Amino acid sequence: MNQHHLNALGVGHASLDQLCQVTRAHGLHSKLTGAGGGGCGITLLKPGLEQPEVEATKQALTSCGFDCWETSIGAPGVSVHSATSLDSEVRQALDGL
Repeated sequence: MNQHHLNALGVGHASLDQLCQVTRAHGLHSKLTGAGGGGCGITLLKPGLEQPEVEATKQALTSCGFDCWETSIGAPGVSVHSATSLDSEVRQALDGL
């Protein structure tokens, strides 16, 4: 959905749409990164994704002419915390806001 919004802003490119189509076929999601215009995109890999599926996705992308680099972000990313998981002191401080 974010890539569609970026297309509406005029920063998308047909190659980025193709990137999104290929990765979506493998159950993954991609979007542009940087300034857009077809230069570079990013695909986030789900935790626990098996290496053969990563390799199959990379092969599908390279067969379309894309270069692929795999890296890690060095942190777990977004987390959802429940208020019940907070200790009572933190809950009390938040209740006062």
